[in-house]
Amino acid sequence: MEVIQANCAAASSNATSSMIGNCIRRPPSALAIPLLLDNRTRSVSHQPATVGIPFPKGALADPASLCLLDSDGHAILRQTEKLAIWADGSVKWLLLDFVAGSLPAGQTCWVLSQKAKATEDSGSPRLSLLESPDKILVETGAATFHLTRDRVPPFARVVCQDKDVLDIGHTDVVLTDGKGHTVRPRVGRVIVESHGPVRATLRYEGVFSGRRPLRFVARYAFFAGTGLVRMDLRIHNPDRARHRGGLWDLGDPHSILFRDLSLQFALRGPAPSKVIWTNEPGETPRFLEAADLEIYQGSSGGEIWQSKNHVNRFGQVPCTQRGYRVRTMTNEASGLRANPRVALSGAQGTISAAVPEFWQQFPKAIEVRGQVLRLSLFPEQFGDLFELQGGEQKTHTIWLDIATQGSGDVSALDWVHEPVRLHASPQWYADSAAFEFFAPTGPESDQRVEGILAEAIQGKRNLFSRREIIDEYGWRNYGEIYADHENDYYKGPRPVISHYNNQYDFIYGALFQFFRTGDASWFDLLDPLARHVIDIDIYHTTRDRATYNGGLFWHTDHYLDAATCTHRAYSRTNCGPAKKAYGGGPGCEHNYTTGLLHYFYVTGNPDAREAVLSLAHWVMDMDDGSKNIFRFFDDGPTGWASGTDRFTYHGPGRGCGNSVNALLDGWQVTQERCYLQKAESLIRRCVHPDDDVAARNLLNVEAQWSYTLFFLVLARYLRLKTDAGELDASYAYARASLLRYAHWMVDHEVPYFNQEESLEFPTETWAAQELRKANALQVTAPYADELLRSQCLKRGEELVERAWSDLLRFPSRDSARAIAILLTAGTCAAYFRDRSPQFAPRVTQEFDFGRPQEFVPQKLRVLTQLKSVRGLASALLRLARLR
Repeated sequence: MEVIQANCAAASSNATSSMIGNCIRRPPSALAIPLLLDNRTRSVSHQPATVGIPFPKGALADPASLCLLDSDGHAILRQTEKLAIWADGSVKWLLLDFVAGSLPAGQTCWVLSQKAKATEDSGSPRLSLLESPDKILVETGAATFHLTRDRVPPFARVVCQDKDVLDIGHTDVVLTDGKGHTVRPRVGRVIVESHGPVRATLRYEGVFSGRRPLRFVARYAFFAGTGLVRMDLRIHNPDRARHRGGLWDLGDPHSILFRDLSLQFALRGPAPSKVIWTNEPGETPRFLEAADLEIYQGSSGGEIWQSKNHVNRFGQVPCTQRGYRVRTMTNEASGLRANPRVALSGAQGTISAAVPEFWQQFPKAIEVRGQVLRLSLFPEQFGDLFELQGGEQKTHTIWLDIATQGSGDVSALDWVHEPVRLHASPQWYADSAAFEFFAPTGPESDQRVEGILAEAIQGKRNLFSRREIIDEYGWRNYGEIYADHENDYYKGPRPVISHYNNQYDFIYGALFQFFRTGDASWFDLLDPLARHVIDIDIYHTTRDRATYNGGLFWHTDHYLDAATCTHRAYSRTNCGPAKKAYGGGPGCEHNYTTGLLHYFYVTGNPDAREAVLSLAHWVMDMDDGSKNIFRFFDDGPTGWASGTDRFTYHGPGRGCGNSVNALLDGWQVTQERCYLQKAESLIRRCVHPDDDVAARNLLNVEAQWSYTLFFLVLARYLRLKTDAGELDASYAYARASLLRYAHWMVDHEVPYFNQEESLEFPTETWAAQELRKANALQVTAPYADELLRSQCLKRGEELVERAWSDLLRFPSRDSARAIAILLTAGTCAAYFRDRSPQFAPRVTQEFDFGRPQEFVPQKLRVLTQLKSVRGLASALLRLARLR
């Protein structure tokens, strides 16, 4: 055995990383991945942990060869699942599950290592699952869960040490509609999503019946050696919004209004019971012999808790109480921000509960009445009806711990509000090659970008503190990035209410920085953002037009208040007489999937995978001419997936670029070639190796600035094709097109601020976008010959320096939009500053690509057809055949 030094990155408070050593033993040439556990506070109870780990190509063929060692070198029971593979079949991303015991505050280093024969803790109980036609039995070693297939919560019995703990007759989930009627869920389907020795997850799907049925998905996860249950409950309005005139305000007739949604769990056995609770983390537990308790969070508790960010369908703010209140039979107290843990203990056992992000996603309530523990995700105490817009969904998480009497208290969930953050070392992510243009932060890094990003996460005006500016909290808002840059040209009283909706893929950028720096604050930022985007910013319906169904809503409109449109871009409040063409909906120019893809890889969250596929299918459907009224005349491609700035332009731009990127992500997560084939058809539509580049008018800054985003995606396409070993005609076509435009850029492209008079709003964003222009040249260099390669790198570096010269003169250089660009474009530019890219593979075969053909969108094709006698006759004949 050889002794090696495994480097583990520990992030310091100023967001720089220092390397710590941990001596581990392993056979020569075997893998040894440092797994870092960042724990803000000491935890004493069992804590389930899940993390995705990338591997270099060819490094791991069989996950069964891995073993997990804690900081003392003890083997830990683990469960693995392949999330992505390389072209050679080896593992690219692996999901790891385990249950951690007591963890100290601070950072500890565990090791995921490879041995000829993996060893595990033979003394740890393993989870087992047995299915029958009407029941499912889950045995964790600490509890036995008897589950039905026809109800939620699905518990028929919960047995701990031969005692039935729950009173099933009073364990329920209830929706109270807008008229005060109670509605119970009806289960339609049950799926075992995952099952292993550590974790089993069951998915229940169904509806709350009513005039407008509300769909639900409830996931229940169980963990080996514990009585823990994680419940993720999603409610979904599947209807479309009416959005008359392209306006998306609250009060839409297709919204669903309801008064309360609560889950309740009851203990078996005779009274009395006692309740144990804490209101906030770090508090000494409180005890009450008479089980009568209410903890209600009515607002964020912040300084501007009645922000107009919380307006309802009437334009009124319904928040009536700052912070939270705690009521018992004999006392009432109040505070600002509660994250409670509550345990109800009786003769048969104890049930402990906690709702993560309790105050952040207000309103929330936890109540205990006698033997019943009630968790209100949408509590009636709020006093106003809740509105779920058409195509909107919301997911909440609840943690339970069920144990025998005397063995459970609130300490069983002491980690819920500050869970451990897991990651490998920055160097491991670099070695895995799972991220493009990735280098760990260090003394050699470009301190211009490092400084701004460190301030964004740790400085006085960090992104967390900016939530307080408009009180970016509540169940619909929490996780969103406040678009503070929209204040610059806003004409009303500040602050403007404006939401960013993941523009420029803030999720991916923050995840990228988390892995570069090892600073868990980045994950604290991106985790609720990703969940917010999945639930709120995506239009979850199939009942609207194909150009909208499943799409991502734009950020709220530039320099205007969101008013009552929530996170859906366009409000009737901003539609004055002078704006006859105002309004719209989701569009291809705002479609960001790569962050969601990697969020899935890192967390295993199946909702993230579903979101990626929703956005990829949206691209395919919006371009499908058979899905609209023009299909009766022409069912060819519509052009909605490739237009940028205007419907008639189908050259390089962010419209086609984002569509191709979403399709590439769909291909990556499924390996289904239909996504790749559609991506290649869009590439052929928008560029050609013999294009007349000058005719594209790419120096028309306001209209064509985003063409560089297309070429960044095109270069990514080439890298993914190389990884797949597909150096075919489509690869050659894309490469030749990329080089055609690179030649033009080297000779003709100029900085944005050289033509400041052409900029409608000359903000810091243009300076940051200069970095993307540089990136486009830098990522092209590997595909060029020696001369063009050197020109691309030289011109790219010149643009980088100009970008920083322009950006640093703006006091607003740390605005949300500028940061979103710097997260990836700034670090990519720094990556090429210190590295000379290798030459990419070239295709030796010659191909005839033909001549460029201008794409005409479906609507224009049909209108042209109907203007001629022959075309009209042809259309009528087609209609007759369809009949």
